[in-house]
Amino acid sequence: MKTPPHPSVASEHEAQNLLHTLLEKPADPKVNVKEANVNEVKGLDMEEAFSRAQLKRLLDDNRARKVFSIIIFAITVLWMFLVLFIVVQCSRKVYVLSDGVLIALITTTTANVFGFFYVVVNYLFNKDKST
Repeated sequence: MKTPPHPSVASEHEAQNLLHTLLEKPADPKVNVKEANVNEVKGLDMEEAFSRAQLKRLLDDNRARKVFSIIIFAITVLWMFLVLFIVVQCSRKVYVLSDGVLIALITTTTANVFGFFYVVVNYLFNKDKST
């Protein structure tokens, strides 16, 4: 008893025709190995250039982070010493500022310095972008 053919399966005759046409096509016996090697070397050169560019960018980023971290620290320290200097001069009666002005000066300056420090350090040493 012969089973009916499944609609998604090719018949034996169709399969032979497909295979026969593939076998009749002559294979290209000439393979240009030199051209294939040149293309492969060009691809490797591009990958190497890209890797070198990434490494250079990372090294430049690290140098910039070192420089900017020193500059940020220096600005923060100088700013805080300036506030301390003003407060000490007010205690010696060289400058006369009211208590409200001194409180505002200390509070806003401290908040600005540490806010600035936090924002810049968070940008320079971001964990998502960091290496």
